[in-house]
Amino acid sequence: MEVKGTAIKTIPEFVRSKFPNEYNIWLESLPQESRAIMENRISLTNWYPIDYALILPTRAIGELFYKDIQKGAFELGVFSSAQAIKGIYKMLVMVSSPSFIINRASTIMSGYYRPCVMDITKRSKLMAVLSIIDFPTPDIVVDYRVLGWIKNTIAFSKFNSPRVELLKSMGKGDTTTDYLVQWLE
Repeated sequence: MEVKGTAIKTIPEFVRSKFPNEYNIWLESLPQESRAIMENRISLTNWYPIDYALILPTRAIGELFYKDIQKGAFELGVFSSAQAIKGIYKMLVMVSSPSFIINRASTIMSGYYRPCVMDITKRSKLMAVLSIIDFPTPDIVVDYRVLGWIKNTIAFSKFNSPRVELLKSMGKGDTTTDYLVQWLE
């Protein structure tokens, strides 16, 4: 399974931004394959092996800086979303309806991970369940990174009192990863 460079370029940026004095410690904690990716110029258009490019570096962030891999992955997802939503994209998210943003989720996921299938499996006027139904290399850090990404992205939008919750996790052994997104009128 692979992850696009746009998703992993924020990993070393996150560590440099949040933990600048421990950057080298984090880098040295990684396997050589991961270190090589993080030390070189990350191409935004290239695809990288998900284990070495995302899962292992994210686990190291959680273990070293948060003593909790889920918390580390979540915070990295929030940071990644904030980096993605800048300039014109921030304005687009701010003026888009909840329905528009929810409908784009599957396209966004398949643009970052391959192969990956995300679908809207439940929907009503004030809620939706986004389900990852195909993800060959499930891992809890991916589930929580995506949770942080979704939560931060909808915080910029027209959602009124948004709430996001991880209902199921392929990384924890469930058959799908499900995110409940709720909002008020």
